[in-house]
Amino acid sequence: MRPLHTERHLRANTFRGLLTISVAAAALGAGSATAQTMEPDETEVEELVVSGTRTLPGSVIGDITPEVTLSAREIRAFGAANVSELLDALSPQTTSGQGSGGRPVVLINGARVSGFAEVRDLPTEAIARVEILPEEVSLKYGYPADQKVVNMVLRQRFNAKLAEATTSVPTQSGGGETVGAHAGLLRIRRGERLTLDAKATRVDSILESDRDVVGGDAFRTLQPRSNDVVLNAVLAKPLGDAGVSGTINGTYEATDSTAKLGLSPFGPQALVRRSESNDGSLAGALSGAYAGWQWSYTGEVGRNVSKSTTDRALAGLGYTDRTRTQVTSAQSDVVLNRALFSLPAGTVSSTFTARASTVELESDSLRAGAVTSSDLSRSIGQLQASFDVPLTRADEGLGQAIGKLSANLNLNYQHLSDFGDLESLGGGLNWTPVKPLRFLASFTRTDQAPTINQLGDPVTATPGVRVFDLQTGQTAEITRVTGGSQALNSGRRDVLKLGATYKPFEKTNLTFQANYVSSRTRDAIVAFPSASTQVESAFPDRFIRNAAGVLVQLDARPVNFARQSRDELRWGFNFSRPVGPQPTPEQIAAARQRFEQERARREQARSQAQTPAQGGAGATPATPRQGEAAPDGPPPGEHRPAGGAMGAGPGGGMGAGMAGMGGGFRGGPGGGRGGFGGFGGGPRSGVFQIGLYHTVAFRDDVLIGAGQPALDLLDGAALGAGGGSSRHQIDLQANYTRGGLGVAMNTKWQSATRITGAAAAQDLKFSDFTTVSLRLFADLGAQPYARDHQWLRGMRATAAIDNLFDARQQVRTITGTTPISYQPDLLDPVGRSVRFTIRKLFF
Repeated sequence: MRPLHTERHLRANTFRGLLTISVAAAALGAGSATAQTMEPDETEVEELVVSGTRTLPGSVIGDITPEVTLSAREIRAFGAANVSELLDALSPQTTSGQGSGGRPVVLINGARVSGFAEVRDLPTEAIARVEILPEEVSLKYGYPADQKVVNMVLRQRFNAKLAEATTSVPTQSGGGETVGAHAGLLRIRRGERLTLDAKATRVDSILESDRDVVGGDAFRTLQPRSNDVVLNAVLAKPLGDAGVSGTINGTYEATDSTAKLGLSPFGPQALVRRSESNDGSLAGALSGAYAGWQWSYTGEVGRNVSKSTTDRALAGLGYTDRTRTQVTSAQSDVVLNRALFSLPAGTVSSTFTARASTVELESDSLRAGAVTSSDLSRSIGQLQASFDVPLTRADEGLGQAIGKLSANLNLNYQHLSDFGDLESLGGGLNWTPVKPLRFLASFTRTDQAPTINQLGDPVTATPGVRVFDLQTGQTAEITRVTGGSQALNSGRRDVLKLGATYKPFEKTNLTFQANYVSSRTRDAIVAFPSASTQVESAFPDRFIRNAAGVLVQLDARPVNFARQSRDELRWGFNFSRPVGPQPTPEQIAAARQRFEQERARREQARSQAQTPAQGGAGATPATPRQGEAAPDGPPPGEHRPAGGAMGAGPGGGMGAGMAGMGGGFRGGPGGGRGGFGGFGGGPRSGVFQIGLYHTVAFRDDVLIGAGQPALDLLDGAALGAGGGSSRHQIDLQANYTRGGLGVAMNTKWQSATRITGAAAAQDLKFSDFTTVSLRLFADLGAQPYARDHQWLRGMRATAAIDNLFDARQQVRTITGTTPISYQPDLLDPVGRSVRFTIRKLFF
């Protein structure tokens, strides 16, 4: 274990004491609350009544309302096939400045899931509502407050098989094609959910000779050839009559790739790197309630085995370097929620999390004939407590003057077997002065340790890597060393956030948001920066030059920086409105009545089939007549809304249940049996949606070490080969759909940057950069011609164009020339690509 200072021990003991007191207080509060409560169910209902909040089924816990809520109709407007694609399309709304990137926390029906694999393959047709919430909500589910939360409310009933084929082709000739096949099954009924999913993808290589690369040849790949197979299975269901539900999720993924690294000096063939990876995991989740406590458990075990071989030439000799890495991991989480006691302004609620995890990394490498091995392990014990305290009520006392105000306090303690004790402390305020306006303020201080991969990944040397050497102003072909570094230290990160959300109109879906985030990280753990003069002076041992001063090797393993600072403001709006004819209240009521009658008829048929005394010895389930729906389908002559059962269960409220119904009623426009999700022949309703967000960075700099100059990433410095940090970034997302036809667009623009070299002649200028992606889709079963072709029901055709204008960032020296290592086809060998997908849901 690394030596720890006495001050740190005192802080850890104090922190443990605070957590112990918190748990004891919770236990006393629980005892008091239990003494006053006759039934746990009554307690839950009482809390809903006291809060005065109209909560939709499946919503998250707590008093923080969603920043954005999407109905089933709005979800369809994205043209996304599954949850993974939907989250990609929602990235402008889910981007957070508080974390280190990556996807948001994902919930299902307001509850934790066993892992992202449980939800990633769910078809979007099975989703009734999506809620996007701020980072502070993640504390209520036992996660750190550094990622936004996306809650997906599923339909109560869904039964479909999926078949999908896709191909993606770059518009430039020569390699890079992608083909894929996807098959799946999803059943949702009465709280049970079964998912079976299989995917296979093949990506063809792109050679330098396939693109316009100066000095390019057929012995070096810009994109490796790869194959990928993924299997996924999920079973979720209630367990008995005690209100406990469980989920089990198994996944397996196998990947292999082959890349050419340049011409071998020993013959007319390429140096080759071959890689393969096998990754398997088994995860589970349980949730329920007991004596006023809401509890959940998640656990996962996994193993990943990765191997690679790399051909190299060194000092006139040929070598084949080999690496093998095996990572075995296990984790268990227990999260408890409950209301502790009442204050004049409301009820104090709490969340307690206990987490235990272990990971072991074993690696072996053969590099230039030398064998090295590493065997690292880390066990983590973690306790986390979060408290929400109401301070004022909007309708009485001080709240009548200032509005509704609540506070949050959260504590986190971790013990790492190889790094000692880490602590986190945070707090925040949630203020609603008037109903359309909400302010959030939070501060967190978090200790951070390097991951076990950053410490122990095998050292790998890749020959023939082109980099621009800012010391000489020339492009050099080097050997790049990557892997783990056991010299890394832990760091500490402070984050201050001030946020505001404003919804000016009650009946118009328009939301304005603004978030200011200021972060400071001490001893920041970062990937090794670009080969700049300042970085080389700080880490001279990482750069190896020959006698002529030419860079020949760069050690790019991660390092610690003394300090990293960033201040940014992200603001924008999200707007949506329905288009086309909308159902009248009378039509909605009539459709709901028919739906309930049909459901009762089906339930009666099932009951008779299961009771021989009533249906006779040879009774069989009722078989739908021609023109009727199957038992899990919509009622005959009408379409089930995309929101699921009308007004029943999660997402079954009228707002979600009737989304997308613009016709399809018996005797109305577009009547008769039609496409899936409320679509059908004739005029149909649709939706228009737009989201626009602007991020402006006021500060982004790093201090490499004591006595070293600070690097201003907004003005001439860079941490990577892609230039410095853009001061401005704009994200635009727009969708339109009607009558089963739709278009979805995502656009990103970032401002120009530059890197300062050793002399003015070595400066690099990176142009501003805009990418536009377009998705065109058609639900074929919703078209008029589908009336005579029932096999089109549930079929969708999609044409997606990534990088519509084939944009490449332009990199120039002060003389206007492009360095060899920054040629457009080297930066982005794929460029514009067109993807065609045919997808069929069988109901």
